[in-house]
Amino acid sequence: MKLTDEDFYRLWDNSMAWGDEWREQVERFDPLVSFKWLTAYWFEISYANLLFAKSFLDEKGYDYEIASDEAGGWVILTNYVNGRNLREVILEAN
Repeated sequence: MKLTDEDFYRLWDNSMAWGDEWREQVERFDPLVSFKWLTAYWFEISYANLLFAKSFLDEKGYDYEIASDEAGGWVILTNYVNGRNLREVILEAN
């Protein structure tokens, strides 16, 4: 199955820029995560969507980390930035 950027956008439940401001909450992730990534994508409802997103990132050649989040669901951390949240990630990085 070949997924598009638009397909990826419809898979995750929430996303935001990732960075040092998350260090205070690092204990909520299992396994513990790193802070080298640009973006976090949360999958709160569907583990199947997480697997589709993982496949999309693999196909595009992006590295990532996956962790469970005690606040609910799972998170993928990556340097892939979906066009829908590009502006937010750029603003957070500056």
